[in-house]
Amino acid sequence: MIKKLISNDWIFVKEVPGPSSSGIEKIRAEIDLPHDYAISQPRSADAPGGWRTGYFNGGVGKYSKFINFGKRQHTILDIDGAYMCAEIRLNKNLLAIHPHGYTPFLVDLTDTIIWESLNKIEITTNDMQPSTRWYSGAGIYRDVFLWTGGEVRIEPWDLFVVTNNANEKSANITVKSQIASDIDTNAEIEIVITDSDKNAAVTFTDVICVKANQKISKDIDFEIQNPKLWNLENPSLYTIDVNITVNGETVDTFTQSFGIREIKFTAKDGFTLNGKTVKLKGGCIHHDHGALGACAYPAAEERKIKKLKQAGFNSIRASHNPPSTALMEVCDREGILIMDEAFDIWQDCKGANDYHLWFADWWARDISYMVLRDRSHPSVISYSIGNEISESKGRSNGAKWAKKLSSELKKYDPSRP
Repeated sequence: MIKKLISNDWIFVKEVPGPSSSGIEKIRAEIDLPHDYAISQPRSADAPGGWRTGYFNGGVGKYSKFINFGKRQHTILDIDGAYMCAEIRLNKNLLAIHPHGYTPFLVDLTDTIIWESLNKIEITTNDMQPSTRWYSGAGIYRDVFLWTGGEVRIEPWDLFVVTNNANEKSANITVKSQIASDIDTNAEIEIVITDSDKNAAVTFTDVICVKANQKISKDIDFEIQNPKLWNLENPSLYTIDVNITVNGETVDTFTQSFGIREIKFTAKDGFTLNGKTVKLKGGCIHHDHGALGACAYPAAEERKIKKLKQAGFNSIRASHNPPSTALMEVCDREGILIMDEAFDIWQDCKGANDYHLWFADWWARDISYMVLRDRSHPSVISYSIGNEISESKGRSNGAKWAKKLSSELKKYDPSRP
């Protein structure tokens, strides 16, 4: 499937205190995403989040956008982050809710779209302060994308490149993919892997039998000679291009970058990258950008990482939630290592409206969203299942939950601790 940015030209509406007889007025603005509607509001001494959220009020915000999707094709909405309790509607039909404010999520729009006509996408968020111990922001504070593809396709997050072993002479990698289909047919799949200089490293062609309304797993092993290894000094990236044809006609294409590198953690050598011990020098970063609020502008994410690298960082921990795709892509390009963190809370609360309200029902889904999106980023070297979790002191079956969380994570990515 092809990924397209649709962050421009949204309408934002919010109710705020006003001089009308009801004491409420609606503000309406034409905006581009990312957007944080909390930071633009007046500060208030009695804001529910208090000093933790900068005395900003949040509340409910509503976003809408009209799109003509053209002729029928499989279409998936990709929201990289919306804080929080998001509701997604298309043409007034409620298609999804998503409580977690930091995990990305996908919404299949295909069967609800009115083809070759204007459709209205609506996304509502409610930051439910006090819901964090830090400045959360409010609204769709990361980019939004559309994925489009054919009757046979690779859907977002369904391709994973694993480095099995690597050195300067050769590397063994496995491309793990799932092929989705709306029809029963034979499809030809062509894979081309190119290095950072656009030189072809490997090509592959095969015919697979796909079934309607199913996903077929396809794992392919490759050996790459004289690989350009991803490391801190030269974070070289490869590109994988997949072309799917049915009866000689191209029905889907898919492109993804990845890095070839070997990571290990051992008692003897600590952390090694491509066989060399690396001391992790870094720290923990929150998702916001100070005076810019929570907005994950790609340029702001790049500035943040470059400043940290100039200061001597070679690693970061994403506190206390999965970071934006934009930040992860910068770390891939700049050679910064990431500990990717899922949660700040399990069942025991730290605030009245925090994630503990949804953890029991949503933990497995949110783990999957984080890992499936992030597992092909070479910058990610480990995952965190929680920060300062009170269950670690023996309450609320903490040991059992830790095992459940780590086991669920390894279902999707056994290559990292």
